[in-house]
Amino acid sequence: MTSVSAMILWWTLIFVALTFIPPVTSYTILGGIDQEKKDDAESENSFVTEKLRHLQKQVELRIQSHEPSGRVSMAGTLWEASPLLADYITNPACPLEAFQRMRIHDDDDGNVRLQPQPSTVVELGSGVGLASLAAAFLGCRVFATDGSPSSIRLMNENFEKYAPDFAMPPRTLRLDWGDMDATQSLIQSELCCLPDVIMASDVVYSYSAREELAATIRLLCPKGHSGRVVIAHRWRTDPVDEESFFKSFDDDFDREEVGFEFLPDDGYHRTRNMMDMRYPISIFEMRRKC
Repeated sequence: MTSVSAMILWWTLIFVALTFIPPVTSYTILGGIDQEKKDDAESENSFVTEKLRHLQKQVELRIQSHEPSGRVSMAGTLWEASPLLADYITNPACPLEAFQRMRIHDDDDGNVRLQPQPSTVVELGSGVGLASLAAAFLGCRVFATDGSPSSIRLMNENFEKYAPDFAMPPRTLRLDWGDMDATQSLIQSELCCLPDVIMASDVVYSYSAREELAATIRLLCPKGHSGRVVIAHRWRTDPVDEESFFKSFDDDFDREEVGFEFLPDDGYHRTRNMMDMRYPISIFEMRRKC
């Protein structure tokens, strides 16, 4: 290669580098994540609208697509079973006494009043807080818990938006499943009693966390307590394995699946899977055996 050809090749490579390769300062890859996107991940928030048909109310919730680390946000997602749980507990026909006694009634003069004794409700793995919002709209004393800081932040924002609509605003609390000291502190210092209802939705997703979740539920609803446990679950890849979590309670809890008449009458919730004849989402109620 002549010196002239080498010079032409050299300047061609420099031109290509300057034209098509972005500066290192504006595009840095860390672990496969675009650093610029990583820094902006927390701002990648959006809103979702859900209708609480039994309350004739529509709510707008802030959700989050990604964590600050750049990973998809599990805590910032509104999972499928949460709207169904909210729909069930606000249904006027819901048989749970804790929610029945919170119904708004008219007195003899036509004035709207709330029952004087509010039900205490604890939600585990609250996510963005839809079910807790629904319970608070009923007038319940609600404690929305989650182990994710992102969830706590999103719930605080979502609850603040509807503060004027609450008789008592829901409380948000950090709670990791399996942390017995924190759970006992919740009961003694925050609730000052055992909850009337422990509720959750889409929490049976990680096999490694099931034992801790079950232990937390048992501490919140100990032997001899008359409270109820209500869990809405979206069946996914291995329903038999997922159902083993619910069956693990059968020795000390009575368990019943909520009837299809409480499911929304649409083409999704009341359509059974032809393989195992399950509805897409089930709601289980549990109570301690006598």
